[in-house]
Amino acid sequence: MSHLKEDHNPTPGRTFGVPNKALLGFREHQKARNLQDTTVNGRESVIRQVQAVADAYPWEPAWNAALFDRWMSLCAPGNTSGTLGSKARVLRLYLEYLTNPAYQWQEVCLNLFGTFPAQVVRDLNAVRHSQDYVGRPNRNRPLTRQEIKRFFSQMDPEIKRMQAAGHKGALAAARDVAMFTTAYAWGLRRRETARLETHDWRRQAKLPEFGDLAGLSVRWGKASAGQPPRRRTVVSVWPWAVATVRFYLDHVRPQFYLDRPDDGVMFPTERHESISERSVNARFATWRDRASLSAELDPHCLRHTYVTRLIESGYDTQFVTEQVGHSHAATTAIYTALSSDYKNLKVREFLDAQEEKMLHQAFARADAEAQMEDEFEEVPGEPRSNRRRA
Repeated sequence: MSHLKEDHNPTPGRTFGVPNKALLGFREHQKARNLQDTTVNGRESVIRQVQAVADAYPWEPAWNAALFDRWMSLCAPGNTSGTLGSKARVLRLYLEYLTNPAYQWQEVCLNLFGTFPAQVVRDLNAVRHSQDYVGRPNRNRPLTRQEIKRFFSQMDPEIKRMQAAGHKGALAAARDVAMFTTAYAWGLRRRETARLETHDWRRQAKLPEFGDLAGLSVRWGKASAGQPPRRRTVVSVWPWAVATVRFYLDHVRPQFYLDRPDDGVMFPTERHESISERSVNARFATWRDRASLSAELDPHCLRHTYVTRLIESGYDTQFVTEQVGHSHAATTAIYTALSSDYKNLKVREFLDAQEEKMLHQAFARADAEAQMEDEFEEVPGEPRSNRRRA
């Protein structure tokens, strides 16, 4: 930072690229933590937004708690609490970087501008993170059994219609069936689905009936900050899904490689590349609208549905947590929304079990009373068959 002290400042706080150097230093600070470029660029965009609203930089008097409150109030419409909290954390991190003595920015700004940056984001004015889930309730939710049926049952007739009409989109539609079946039946995120390759499928010694589709190695799982993608292996649980993927691999996917070498991409496009996450969203929206489902639903709902169906099928919670790659069972619980039918079934099972228990107790009590009557009503010399009174 010593090279900044040599600058002269005819206009306080605004010259010789100090704001850009501060942002560049913050970028390098984040890259040193091995954060992705998309994360770093997003945070820099937030900081520039605040500077534009304030028309000032962090070391100027206009950069204060009132500015932060005004900026958050402008961002509030249309954003969830999670999004607002994320923006506040970005600004807090930037100011922590500028006010950290190790980086000498306070000393530099005091020498150049006569002022220095201060932390204006505190618990008093920041969005509170008081619960695990802060998203939109209607957006990422499990689909009901009727919705899942409507979503998938419309695909085959539409594919046959396009084939009969000679429509070139029939091949992509057939790929979509396998792609969304994989996302649903193995509980995958969009990125995990889009970046699958054929060699990610695995055999399982204890599941020979599934052959080479008994397990799926997920290489692009959600990463923690500064860490590489988290890997996991998902065990196949539904025979119908395995049959769908096998048909796709044998009969549909080879059609994408009639005029080029096979590159191993699980879900290729007609442009000779793997499908993008944005395209996954667009394709899901197309089939969702055809099924007349809510416009708020997105592909992540299939993952929520997978978790719910496993729980309803009686699978252990820890098994489900490992299948979807969650670090804590509490996160898996957020994904679960048990259907009314399942809840009613469990209540019925409980009531039936309680009734059976009460009957067993009643029979045991009756047998005990009968035995007591036999013991107290014995008459010497009387036959045993006459010892109980009618």
